[in-house]
Amino acid sequence: IKHGAQYGTVVVMEVETGYIKAISNLTRRNDSTYVEDLNYAVAHATEPGSTFKLASLMVGLEDGTIKATDTVDTRNGQVRYYNRIMRDSHEGGYGRITVQRAFELSSNTGISVAVHKAYQKEPKRFVDGLKRMGLHEATGVRIPGEPLPTMRSPGEKGWSGVSLPWMSIGYETAFTPLQVLTFYNAVANNGRMMRPQFVSQVSRNGKVLERMPPQVINPHICSQATLDIVHRMLRAVVDSGTATNLRAAHFAIAGKTGTAQVAKNGSYKEHGLSYQASFVGYFPADAPKYSCMVVVNGPTMSGYYGNVVAGPIFKEIADKIYSNRLELQQQTQLAVVEGPTTPVS
Repeated sequence: IKHGAQYGTVVVMEVETGYIKAISNLTRRNDSTYVEDLNYAVAHATEPGSTFKLASLMVGLEDGTIKATDTVDTRNGQVRYYNRIMRDSHEGGYGRITVQRAFELSSNTGISVAVHKAYQKEPKRFVDGLKRMGLHEATGVRIPGEPLPTMRSPGEKGWSGVSLPWMSIGYETAFTPLQVLTFYNAVANNGRMMRPQFVSQVSRNGKVLERMPPQVINPHICSQATLDIVHRMLRAVVDSGTATNLRAAHFAIAGKTGTAQVAKNGSYKEHGLSYQASFVGYFPADAPKYSCMVVVNGPTMSGYYGNVVAGPIFKEIADKIYSNRLELQQQTQLAVVEGPTTPVS
């Protein structure tokens, strides 16, 4: 309501099990009231935008073609790839910065330059790296309507010279919010990707007829070395990057903002342009218990960036869960007693 959005969705997942603990989907009607009439989280795939940058960098970190400490030139905030110009939301760019800082600031040019340099001669290796983490597959959630992710490879219809840099920042792909959350939940779960499930058991007259135990989709999406790096990077997004407004006093959040341009009627031109704001992450950052994704599509008032629109919703939900879970508060108090964690560079 505050942002006059077309629709919004939020999903909360238990990190260790993959069980969905909360979900909501709201659509604006013509009279500006909101109703639940479509499960966007499960059934609606869109270009994820900047939340996909995590996957792009993880491929490079795994292959050894990109290091978090590498320096990239953000090119005054714009870089040309063939006949298209990619721009940063921050006019003028950020100068020469590390790959980690480019991720924290969500620099389109910084991330795309790093990925393009690493894979321009073998783009298939980049796509194969994404597939290794299972990003080309549906989650298999037991609700009808889940589409397969859209992720082209070199040689397939629609692939062009600009596909690699645009894919690296979350375009020319399509994922549902639940598919993106499943990936981030795996990162929170030390690389163990769980199948999202809404039901843990079915019973009748007090007798359990069927149990749905946690199901592992992929036991290791990447190495521990890569996970250690991205855990620090996701924490730094909130500590000193695009989501500093999510810093909480009692517990730490790790995650990534996303602001994607959404085509209207097949056009990205200004008159047909819409935006999708998102935030996906997990908490407490030091010992993740829950992951959460917030998507607000088509905000028309009070801004459209992920940290402004989706971030505060995530924080409000996290604060509410934290206040209602005594074990989380005890966990945080124990961490304080044991001493501070390693500082984030």
